[in-house]
Amino acid sequence: MLNSVVNLKLKAYSEILKKIITAEYKPGQRISEKKLSEQLNIGRTPVREALLQLRQEGLIYAVPQSGTYITKIDLQSAISARFIRESIEVKIIKEASALNKDQIFIKLHTIINNQKLFSIQKNVEKFFEEDEKFHKEFYEITNHKQVWDWLQTINMQLNRYRMLSLKVKKLSWKNLIQQHENILQAVENHQPNEAELLIANHLHLMLDERKTLLQTFPEYFTHLNS
Repeated sequence: MLNSVVNLKLKAYSEILKKIITAEYKPGQRISEKKLSEQLNIGRTPVREALLQLRQEGLIYAVPQSGTYITKIDLQSAISARFIRESIEVKIIKEASALNKDQIFIKLHTIINNQKLFSIQKNVEKFFEEDEKFHKEFYEITNHKQVWDWLQTINMQLNRYRMLSLKVKKLSWKNLIQQHENILQAVENHQPNEAELLIANHLHLMLDERKTLLQTFPEYFTHLNS
């Protein structure tokens, strides 16, 4: 019975979190425990517990006598998470560049091919999932998956930002794919300095795109002067 309750809470949490990350639940939007329970077909107790966790993580907030709302994207938190991610990932990429087994890179080629397919289909969620898989794979092949898991606890605002950027028509998915291909080529060719430069530039893209994104969705952010 206890496991069943825990599983329902995790299911509710995962479903609501996904809708926040993908902006299906928009920043600033009001949500209700009752409606969420109906939409997810999950009891109100596990939904309430999931909302409590999301509130602790800074993704929702409650206003007395008003209701519960999705927090706006904290731009400063997103920028700080990007900084930490870059600081770690350049080291991850350099380690990957020293690996000699070509077969470990097959999955990365598959991921890029999937991105090309989802780009044609304009499937934002699937494209984002493959983008995450691309970066995660480098942590796994260098035996640093635990580091990736740790990063997810600080990446939520960054992931909301990145997902939103994929919805801006001016920002090219083709450019992201090309950067991934260049990074993988440098890693496969055992060019650690080139790979390090490419991943740093790739992760810096968030800052380059900031003006366009904020002009498109100014009402979705806090700390706009960061």
